Amino acid sequence: MTLDTETLIRDALALDADQRAVVANALLESLHDAGDTDAVDAAWRVEAGRRLAEVRDGAVELTDADEHYARLRALFTA
Repeated sequence: MTLDTETLIRDALALDADQRAVVANALLESLHDAGDTDAVDAAWRVEAGRRLAEVRDGAVELTDADEHYARLRALFTA
C-alpha cells in the first residue's frame, strides 16, 4: 500500500459515519460496470415505491429491528 493510499484511508476514517457512507458508496459504484445503471436505478425506484405503498396500505407488518434480530438469535441458538 502506498503512502497516498494510507493517507487517503486515514483521512476517510476520520469522517463522520454519513460522510464515510457517501465515500464508500462512490467507491463501490466505481467498481461496478458502468453499463446500464439508469435501468438498475429505475428498477430500484419502482421496487422502493412498491414497498412503500405496501407499508402505507397496511399490507405488510413492520417489525422493530431489535425484535427481529432477537428472534433470529433465538431461532439460530435453539
